[in-house]
Amino acid sequence: MTAFGPLLGALPTQDHDHDVLLIAGSRPEVARLAPVATAIAEANRIRGLTVATGPDPMAVHEAFEALGVPADITMLLREHPGHTPAAVAATLMARIDGLLVDQDPSAIMVYGGGMTAVVAAQVAFWRQIPVVHLQAGVASDDLLCPFPQEANRRIIGQLASLFLTTSGAALGSPLGPNVITVGDTMAVNPQPSDVRFARLVRRVEAGESRLVLVGLDNAASSEIIDGLPELLERDADTEVVLFGELCDDDAACRLAERDRAIVVHALPLAELVGLVAAATVLVSDDPELVADAPGLGTPAVLVDGPHAAHPGDSIRSIVSPAVMSTVMQVLDADPRQPAEPTDGHEAVRVEQAVAWMFGMSTTPKLQPPQPSATDA
Repeated sequence: MTAFGPLLGALPTQDHDHDVLLIAGSRPEVARLAPVATAIAEANRIRGLTVATGPDPMAVHEAFEALGVPADITMLLREHPGHTPAAVAATLMARIDGLLVDQDPSAIMVYGGGMTAVVAAQVAFWRQIPVVHLQAGVASDDLLCPFPQEANRRIIGQLASLFLTTSGAALGSPLGPNVITVGDTMAVNPQPSDVRFARLVRRVEAGESRLVLVGLDNAASSEIIDGLPELLERDADTEVVLFGELCDDDAACRLAERDRAIVVHALPLAELVGLVAAATVLVSDDPELVADAPGLGTPAVLVDGPHAAHPGDSIRSIVSPAVMSTVMQVLDADPRQPAEPTDGHEAVRVEQAVAWMFGMSTTPKLQPPQPSATDA
C-alpha cells in the first residue's frame, strides 16, 4: 500500500476519455461529493475517482464508506499535521501535487472553502488542470466570516473553470457561463434508515420542528443532560436527540421517557451526518464532530473545549454550566427557513455540467425528458 494507493480494491478501469478527481478533506465535503461520484458512475461518460485526504484521511475514508461510495484513493499521512491553516497547507500541498502528477486527471472537483479544497485548487491551477468548484454553502460578503473558509472559497472561485452553486451567482466568483446552479447535492444522500430519525428530519425540513442534537461522552458533561428537559418545556417545536457514552446516565433515562426526545447509544456515521445537517444546533464534547458542524450548515457548541476564537466562527467553546443558555440564544436567533424542496437531481446536474465542460454535451444544464412520439 502506497501513500497514494487505494486501501481497498483497485482503481476503476480507465475506459473514458475524461476523468475527474473528487477530492475531500472532511466529512462535510464527503457529504456533498459522494452523491456526485454516484451520479458520474451511473452516467458512465466520465471516470470519477474519490480521494480521501485532509488532516485525518482515515476519517474521510470512513465517511465515504458510510455513504456507500468507497474512496478510490486514500492519501495517508505519516503524522497528523495539526489544525493551523499553515500546517495543514504545508503538509497537503506536496502530497496533492504528487497525486495530480501520478493521476494526470482531466479536472479536479472540490467543495466549499476548507484548507484541503483551497490547496487542491491552487496545486491544480499550477498544473493547468481545470478546477470544478462545488459550493453548496451560503456565500458571505464578509471576508472573515466564516474564517478562513470564506476567503478560501473566493480564492477557489477565481481559479475555477466551473463554479457550481446552490442558487444563482455566488459572491467572489466570476460571472458568466461557468456559474451554474445545481442545488445542494447533500439532499441526494440516503435518508436515515431509522424511521424515527427519518420522520424527524422530514419534520425539520418542513419547518415543523427544530432539532437540538447532543453528543456526550465525557462524565464531566453529564450536567448538560439535566438541562435538556427545560428546552423541551420551553419550546413546543423543539426536539432533542441525545447520543453517546452518557446515555446510561439516570438523567438520560428520564429524558428518554419524554415526548420529542430520542436517546441512543450510538449513531451510524451516515445518519449522524444527516442529523447534524438537519439540526438547529449541535452540542458535543467531541472536538472533531463540532469542527464538522459548520461545514454542514449547523452552529455548534463545544463543551469545555479549548477556546480558539475566530471572527465569525460558528463554533462556541463553553463550560458546562453555560451551555443551555447558549443553546437557547442560538434557538432564539435561528434564521433557518423550511428546506427548499429537492427534485433529487442535484448530483445529476453536477455531472451534466462537468460533461458540458469536457465538450460531451451541448448544454451545461440538465434538460427535462422530452415526451416520445407515443405519448403525443
